[in-house]
Amino acid sequence: MKKLLVLFCSIVFAMNVDAQKANPVKWTFTAIKKSDKQYEVVASATIDAPWHMYSQFVSGGPIPTTFTFSKNPLIQLAGKTKEKGKLQKMYDKNFKTELSFFSDKVDFIQTVNLKVASKTNLVGMVEYSICNDDRCLPPAKVSFEVALN
Repeated sequence: MKKLLVLFCSIVFAMNVDAQKANPVKWTFTAIKKSDKQYEVVASATIDAPWHMYSQFVSGGPIPTTFTFSKNPLIQLAGKTKEKGKLQKMYDKNFKTELSFFSDKVDFIQTVNLKVASKTNLVGMVEYSICNDDRCLPPAKVSFEVALN
């Protein structure tokens, strides 16, 4: 009877650990200095298989990847956030639209200009959706802060 109870508890524990697995996306945020007053801020997402993350440019489907940046009087954003990775496109019967997404890895690059040469931080948040062939996880938000110096 004890062995049966231990086996049952082990199975329940294993299922619980799998159900509470951490988000399958790992983020890193870095700044690459291009000149005295210009940086490229790179948000790199590593996506566990079999998951995929949606592009910033999807509509009519899941929540697109979206970056918001806190106002900083020393920083001016230059253009829109660019995507660098292997973009895949596929018609999704659930959303009834063609969707663009990334698997494995993607970099999002935002060029920023400093109004004066000084040390400061770019603070922001990224919101994104991930799915696999069976299901989608609720949208997630990750805050970040990158030193520009």
